[in-house]
Amino acid sequence: MTRLCRKFAAPKSNDKQQWEKVRFLAEHGFLFYPVRAMIEPGVFMRVTYPKTLSEAKTFVEKYKSQAPQ
Repeated sequence: MTRLCRKFAAPKSNDKQQWEKVRFLAEHGFLFYPVRAMIEPGVFMRVTYPKTLSEAKTFVEKYKSQAPQ
């Protein structure tokens, strides 16, 4: 069983596109825990999770090093 972050807000039950995005992210290890990007050495900024499946594909590629193994 996969546990999403307790702050995860589920989409409406009939929003199939959003549930597909959630499934895709979870399958790639992104469980809606914080992801951070370095903006300069030693300084990190929290990254917003993607809004669409298309954005999620780019997000997974860019931040794959932060997905738990």
